[in-house]
Parts: sequence; C-alpha cells; structure tokens
Amino acid sequence: MPDSHSPPERVKVVHLTSTHLADDARIFAKECSGLARAGYDVSLVIPDNRYLTDDGRPVRRQEVDIVALKRRSGLVGRLLQTTSAVVAAGLRQRGDVYHFHDPELIPGGLVLRLLGKRVIYDVHEDLPRDILTRTWIPKALRPPIAALAEAVEWLAGRTMSGVVAATPTIAKRFPRDKTALVQNFALFTEFKGDGAPPFAERRGVAFAGTICADRCAVEMVDAMARVADPRAKMLLAGGIETSALKRDMEASPGWPRVEFRGRVDRAGVQTLLGESRVGLALYYPTQNYIDTQPVKLYEYMAAGIPVITADFPYHRGLIETHRCGLCVNCTDPDAIAQAIQWMFDHPEEAEAMGRRGREAVKAHFNWANEEARLMQLYDRVAPAYGVLQPGMVRSGMDGRP
Repeated sequence: MPDSHSPPERVKVVHLTSTHLADDARIFAKECSGLARAGYDVSLVIPDNRYLTDDGRPVRRQEVDIVALKRRSGLVGRLLQTTSAVVAAGLRQRGDVYHFHDPELIPGGLVLRLLGKRVIYDVHEDLPRDILTRTWIPKALRPPIAALAEAVEWLAGRTMSGVVAATPTIAKRFPRDKTALVQNFALFTEFKGDGAPPFAERRGVAFAGTICADRCAVEMVDAMARVADPRAKMLLAGGIETSALKRDMEASPGWPRVEFRGRVDRAGVQTLLGESRVGLALYYPTQNYIDTQPVKLYEYMAAGIPVITADFPYHRGLIETHRCGLCVNCTDPDAIAQAIQWMFDHPEEAEAMGRRGREAVKAHFNWANEEARLMQLYDRVAPAYGVLQPGMVRSGMDGRP
C-alpha cells in the first residue's frame, strides 16, 4: 500500500481485441475512454495498421494508450497468429486487470487467469445463436459447433473474474454474481446536431455499420430503386463484408442512388446522420438478430432522426412505446421503399418521431447509465490490488454526482 506521502498508484487496465478496430464505439469511445476518465491507467491492444509506429510505441488518444499490432487478413491468420500476438502484447503491458472482447481470446483469458490476473470477458454477441446462422459453416456442423461454443463460454463465465454482457439475453447465460449487464446504448453527448441542415432539407437515407447480407444490404439498395421521391439518396458507411456482396449491391438498380462513403470515423458517422432524414436498421429474421439490440438503432434516435427497423418483438416494442419510427418486413424491398417514401411525404411527423427518439435515448438508452454499471463491476474486480479506487475520482463525470 502506498504511504500517505507518496502518490497513489492507478489500476492498470488492458483491453484486448483480435477483431475490432481502434475506432470501435463500444470498446474505445465508451469503455476505454470512460475508464480513463474515471482514473484508470488504460491500454488497448488491437490489430489496427493505422496505429502502427516505427518504434513500436503506443499512440495516445483520449488518455488511452493504443498498442497496435499488424492486422492480418483471413480467419486462419487471425486465429493462429493475431490472437496469440494480442495476448503476448497484453502481457507486456503488465496489467492488473485484463478485459477482452472476442470469444477467440477465451484461451488467452484462461492463461491470464492461470498467471493470477484479474480478467473480464466482454460478450458482445450471442455466439451460439450466431454460429447457427453462419452460412460459411456447413449446415450439419453448425449445431455441434454452437454447442461447443456454449460449453466454452460456460467455462469462461465460471473462470473469469467478471463478465460484461451486452444484452439481457446474453446475461442469462452467465453467472449472475459475476455478470454486469452493460447494454450498448448511444453515447448521447456525441450527437449534438451542430451544423446539421434543417430536417426538411435532408435527403439522406442512412445506414452506418458493418454491411453484410443478413443485414439486408441488397434489399435496402433494391428499395432505393422503388422510392418515388427523387430527392432520396442512400448514405452508406461501413465495410462491405465480401467482394461478392459488393458486386451484388452494385448490380442492383438502386445502386445509382447510393453514396458509398466506406469506413468513416465517429465524426463521419455524426456528419452522415446530420444529413439524413431517416436511418435504416434492418435484419433477417434469424434468432441472433431477433434478440439483438443494435447500437445503430439508438444512435439514429440520439441523432434525432426516425428509424425504419425490423418487425421483431423488441424493435416493435421500442418503436411503439416511443413512437420514433416504423417497423417493416426487412426482406421485402417494396415494404422498405414504402416506409422511406412515407418519411419524405410526411416531414413534420417524421421530424416529431426523431425528437421523441432523441428524448427516449436521453432518458432511457443513454450510455452514461450503462457506464455506471461497468464502473461497479470494476469496483468489485479491482480492489484486490489495494490501490487507488477510481470511484474516488469519478465525481462530476457525465453529469453524475
């Protein structure tokens, strides 16, 4: 323990990911930055070529040290090389608490536990349900692989020091006494609307996120060809999952009405939403999506624009309770097009939907509330080190007393 004449030490937290990039909203903008503001010494080990340095030193952003590794393409290279490199780089950071974000890092997490480290597993997706929908896995192999994944996560939940679950459905699969439900709600303060054009002048139909087939990539482009209002233009941002999908999208008659911006940073997302009249959050009706709580849904609401989303129970409940958008059959381009056209035909009602959605995020779906739960988990995990507890320096953060 430090004596009264020496400055107290800070808990060293090392976040590990083998798949995400450094501008990931949940990992960097919310969790790492929030922990740094709360007084933790935070590093993020991540495969992101944009942050590689000649001397191997970390790049510091928002009081977080980004330790970049070479990003390898392909699943095999990631599993065989990236995961072990991430864990090794994390160990060199000499962390007190390790917080990892990908199921493929579970073996590394077990090694860290054997070395006496405190380890937190952040479960972003319902992995067993997700595996059942992955078309690149032979259909006959999906159930046994999903069962194996569930067993491995069962072991992780009982071995790790703590678990962070992104949805209530995920949280139910892990030990209650170790698990914090930290939902991926919007970082409300990001979406201020500064400089955005008046709502009635906006022509954008927004989609920001990973662009893949089961998120209705082709269907939403097809829908644009059916939208009667010539002002409507899709503003599309994110990485397209495969080159074959990109060819299918470009072959759609709606592609000339798409403005593809590629990967954009957080400021780029805010700009895109500020130009948009409506945001799309569309999904195929598979079990992993039916239970999902997509962050883009909350971000559209935080930006003050109405949403068009899937007619799933959670999504419909959100839309009907807060009257902030429309639900559609996501596999029907005609239904998607009709909903988009309604937003252009009824600008005053659409703008009111956007206002109600923003108020709902402010009151109920704001990341600040979830951050408090994350801090409570850290307060339970970190005290074993007998060092300064960040709860002592959290006063005033995000408007909390």
